[in-house]
Amino acid sequence: MGGALGLATLVTAWALLAARQPEIILPSPLETWAALLTLTRNGTLFDALGLTLYRAATGVLIGLAVGVVWGAVNGLSAWASAVSRPVVSALMAVPPVVLVSLGLIWLGPGAGVTRLVIVLVALPLIVVTVEEAVRDLDRNLFEMAAAFRLPRFAVLRHVVAPGVASPVLAATTVTFGQSLRVAIMAELLSAASGVGALVARAQSNLDTAKIFAWTIAVVVVVILLETLVLNPVNARLLRWRGAPDSG
Repeated sequence: MGGALGLATLVTAWALLAARQPEIILPSPLETWAALLTLTRNGTLFDALGLTLYRAATGVLIGLAVGVVWGAVNGLSAWASAVSRPVVSALMAVPPVVLVSLGLIWLGPGAGVTRLVIVLVALPLIVVTVEEAVRDLDRNLFEMAAAFRLPRFAVLRHVVAPGVASPVLAATTVTFGQSLRVAIMAELLSAASGVGALVARAQSNLDTAKIFAWTIAVVVVVILLETLVLNPVNARLLRWRGAPDSG
């Protein structure tokens, strides 16, 4: 109820402000809705969103694969953590737009720049999260596993995975939302396709209603992904982590 009231208040304030401005400055909710319907009917909306989501997901998965290994090594070795800390700090500090500029120099315009930037943006959070999760694991469990001579795979499944999975998924959730925004920015500056490229085209055509329509579409997609996919998976992992081993 509160969310619906907040949304209604936002749309009402938007409509009142738009009534005093030309469409090129601030399109009304109805003008934005009309632009969104046009993008849906001609197929542009789903094609561009699918492409951008694919680029964001592949970038996050690559960053996750590298970051989990990197973070685990750091968590197990204080020396490795100290050596790689400047790199992680630098990646956290560099603005994504600078990474896009470097990607354009290294790779030229195209989807490769988008994926590169997403990987470099995703890495620091994943590395730090995995490193802290590994360090927080109960060492008594490792000693117990060694005493019972559990196979390495069993140790990974019953000791390491439950302790690391939930923090990693939480970091992945944050990273994916962030990476989608980064992907759109990278596409806007470097790609000829995807949501970012179409936003750049709408900007060139002074079609503000389409820019608002793309913004709303992306917000809805992120909310749906978090509600229907990421949050249920996180809840299931939490249940798995807390469930007693049956056997």
